[in-house]
Amino acid sequence: MRLGWIAAAMVLLAQAAQAVKREDFKTCDQAAFCKRHRQFGEKAAQETQTATAYAVVGGSVHLDQHTLAAVVENQADGVPLQVEVTFLASGVVRMRVQEETPLAPRYDDTQKHVLRDEGQSLVYARGEDLQLVSEAGVHTVSYDGSTAVGSNATFSVRMTERPWTLTYLVDGKPSVQLNTKGFFRFEHLRHKPEDAPEGEWEERFGSWTDTKPRGPESFGMDIGFAGAEHVYGIPEHSSPLSLRATRGKDAYDQPYRL
Repeated sequence: MRLGWIAAAMVLLAQAAQAVKREDFKTCDQAAFCKRHRQFGEKAAQETQTATAYAVVGGSVHLDQHTLAAVVENQADGVPLQVEVTFLASGVVRMRVQEETPLAPRYDDTQKHVLRDEGQSLVYARGEDLQLVSEAGVHTVSYDGSTAVGSNATFSVRMTERPWTLTYLVDGKPSVQLNTKGFFRFEHLRHKPEDAPEGEWEERFGSWTDTKPRGPESFGMDIGFAGAEHVYGIPEHSSPLSLRATRGKDAYDQPYRL
């Protein structure tokens, strides 16, 4: 009986998969933000100068209690971004990027939906356990979390100024790397110009129209996992949990949806 139920469920799942209307879902080329970021990533991979577009503003790096803060700026648009790297007692690190002086407040319900236990189960690292060392445009914050997490490991974050990159290290070895390929792109709020590019202020798909009164607001970044051969997750495609690439041989032609 149990095998019968399993077989029936598999048949239903197969029928549901066949019933999906592909035309109801945008492809990357039909979503303006996805197309922009993919084109930017391809350009950044080919041109080494693209990786220097974002740099840390001189003298802006400082450590305030459990947070490493800096101002990062794109040389092309000159819009300053506030970067905050927060250390938790567990050794976990959170990074947040926001415009320093946005045209209008962005939607941000992080406190309500994600960080509801902040200050309780999400305990910050103690300021006296953090040490900032700055030398020749490289800033490193080290945290000996042995007393808090019961481990002998030392966690640290290394920030470079030009180009702006972040690396999370465990016992001095890189673990997670951000923007080392120069794919970071942050679309700031703006007033609509007379010659507004197509898709940045309004998009149409089927019967739906998506208006953007303050222009495009997406962001993208390359994230590298040092030494890792596989990336696991819940796939949007019908694929193994060891996610297949979306570039190169035997890869999917569409990125994953989050």
